[in-house]
Amino acid sequence: MTKLLSFVLTFALLAMSVTNIFADQITLKNGDRVTGKVIKQDEDKIVLQTEFAGEITISKTNVEKVLLDSSYTKEAEKVGTTETEKNVEKTAAVTASTVAPATAAKNPGLGFTAGWDGTANLGFSFTSGNSKTSTFTAGIRAEKSSEKDKWTTYANSLWNRNRITGITVTTSNAIWGGLRYDRNITKKVFGFGSYDFERDKPQRLNFRSVVGAGLGYHAVKNDNTELDFFGGAAWNKTWFVGNVTKSSAEVLVGNTLKHKFNDKVKVQQGFTFYPNLTDTGEYRFVFDTTFSADLTKRMGWFVTIADRYNSLPLLGVEKNDFLFATGLKFGFGKTK
Repeated sequence: MTKLLSFVLTFALLAMSVTNIFADQITLKNGDRVTGKVIKQDEDKIVLQTEFAGEITISKTNVEKVLLDSSYTKEAEKVGTTETEKNVEKTAAVTASTVAPATAAKNPGLGFTAGWDGTANLGFSFTSGNSKTSTFTAGIRAEKSSEKDKWTTYANSLWNRNRITGITVTTSNAIWGGLRYDRNITKKVFGFGSYDFERDKPQRLNFRSVVGAGLGYHAVKNDNTELDFFGGAAWNKTWFVGNVTKSSAEVLVGNTLKHKFNDKVKVQQGFTFYPNLTDTGEYRFVFDTTFSADLTKRMGWFVTIADRYNSLPLLGVEKNDFLFATGLKFGFGKTK
């Protein structure tokens, strides 16, 4: 009797293990796994029978991988469903009504503030002796994207102070940034709207506000390289020191580039050219390029080269502001 009971228990445990091994398993892009038996699927969803939660419905949107038990393949042939695992891997995330709260919290599409991915950087230099100088740079850049659209935001600041023979002069005290929204119209063409601002005390610029919109073209878009060209129109309103205000219509044309040399070394470049339509013959441009190398999963080193040019500055103000900065960068959001 004891031997028979041991045999029965052993057989039951083995059967449970085999059942678990050959169960269908769906791996979501956020890392969660759902195990059960696929009992139905169509172009939009998969119905999975689970041991503890009963039937749950999975919509085909963001699934990373689906591993099917061979018995399901036979049943699928009976009902005329012949989708291969490769096709099923394109399917998607559990719907809100059937996802556990912990899974839903990981969904990067919940609200405007969620799902951002980017870096913040800091640079500082200091000298003493015959001349004393201090330079501080800081910046942040982040993106939030989906298959249909993308948000991009950035901000940079530069501060520099020189002290020679007891006289202290602040040569740089500037901040500039912006927000842009891209919406795909076709696979290659997108529309965009943008807002950029700038403040620079040595240039006697209290505030510059630029609203723009237009169309763009995805020239290259793959896992390693993204190259876009864009063009449109903008409205520029600028407040200078001394209650001087200027408004002008502008054309805007430019490009953005992101390229990964490998998993650690990357480059990101942007250029925007603003010919003035109100004061014809005048123009501005903004250029920046950042090379970065990851030291750890969250921290790295960066070098930024930037240039801001205005062909018609105020009297006594230089046309060109050039920046070279290096320091540490810190990643947030997703890690790749």
